[in-house]
Amino acid sequence: MASIPNAAGAGKTQERNVEGIASKRSARGFEVAARLDAVATANNATVASAVAFRLHRCADERNIWTAEDLHREDGELYDGTGSLWACGSRLCPSCCAVKARESRRDARAAIDRLNVIFDKKKQFKAGLRWRSLVLTMPLMKGADVTDSIKRINDAFRRLTNRPFWKALVCGGIKSVEFTVRPDGFHVHIHLLVLSKFMPVNAERENQSRTQSGNLQAEMKHCLKAAGAFVNGLPVVAIYDVKRQGERHHNDQSISLEKALLETCKYLTKSESWDEIPDHQLIKVAEVKRWPRMFEILGRARCASDKEAKLEVEPEPREMESTSDERAKHTLVHTPPLSNGQGAKQSNVARGESWRVLLDCVPFDDWKQLMDGRITRAQKFRVEQLVEKFPVASFRTLDGNDFWTLSDVSEGFDPPLNAGISATKPAAALSLA
Repeated sequence: MASIPNAAGAGKTQERNVEGIASKRSARGFEVAARLDAVATANNATVASAVAFRLHRCADERNIWTAEDLHREDGELYDGTGSLWACGSRLCPSCCAVKARESRRDARAAIDRLNVIFDKKKQFKAGLRWRSLVLTMPLMKGADVTDSIKRINDAFRRLTNRPFWKALVCGGIKSVEFTVRPDGFHVHIHLLVLSKFMPVNAERENQSRTQSGNLQAEMKHCLKAAGAFVNGLPVVAIYDVKRQGERHHNDQSISLEKALLETCKYLTKSESWDEIPDHQLIKVAEVKRWPRMFEILGRARCASDKEAKLEVEPEPREMESTSDERAKHTLVHTPPLSNGQGAKQSNVARGESWRVLLDCVPFDDWKQLMDGRITRAQKFRVEQLVEKFPVASFRTLDGNDFWTLSDVSEGFDPPLNAGISATKPAAALSLA
């Protein structure tokens, strides 16, 4: 059983409009599901129709919850929001927000790991500094978004294996962003790395007396090797990150926290899907395995046995710094409770994946099977939440409160074969 915090003595982070944020994500999910369903139906794309169905169920107001008086390990209280069941689609605003939160958590742990291995004295002595990098791939006409991402990931893999990179970079984090243009996809890599001085172009290389090679030339070579046509020099940028306590470095320097947020924020830009042509949207929905969009690099990924002894388990970011800074990260989707500390574990067999079932049964029967699975997952999730947060109060977006499973034991029975629309009909929102 989860420990009960001392509510009388516990502080609470600055209140956030969690209901407004949850409602916005739900409405946005309905819009994406409606568009995808219309496009999939017109093109007889069964897999895309199935993804639209799952998106719609994930955005359902009975599936999205908000809560008051959730607690952290130190007893601090906060308000939050999440989903009882997650579709896991890259098109889903709620699931993208969860992925981004988990990436920020992993990124902060990676930064802490490197800062333990290379403390301030070591960084200063070795000429190391945190740097924010942006690498842009040239536009590839006719290539879809997954092909473009795979191509730039291949180029970056080649870059990290070159002597230039290995000599300068200790480790860091990487994320991929794309924007849509009328003639194709514009893909960027955002990096936050701990490195020595890295010449961005030939001019800076000539100014350096210690470094040979520059990022622009190295990236051009790797893009060509990855099969991307490069006319001229690729666009790259490097920004220094200010060290703690350093008032001024240069006009383009930024703080470490801002650099981290800039690196990770692109993982939640679900609005990018709005600009994708219909035929590309179907391809995106049908992708079984996405190219890597977030990655931890080098020595930030893992430490040697000797270095591991120096590591300290990083505290959650919400428990550091000021309450105003903590409040930025209070909207959470709690992960599955699988810590072996008495938290409930599912005894329901997972069965075949939804994609496998889609090939085995008619689509209407498949939707009924999915509704049954979703209902069971929602009920189990309620059990997890009320056990982990015994003093919290939960409410789904359609207005139903729950503190124990019995409060909603009859409530999670979604209407089978309900139509998909951008605005949910009122009759389909009721738990009763």
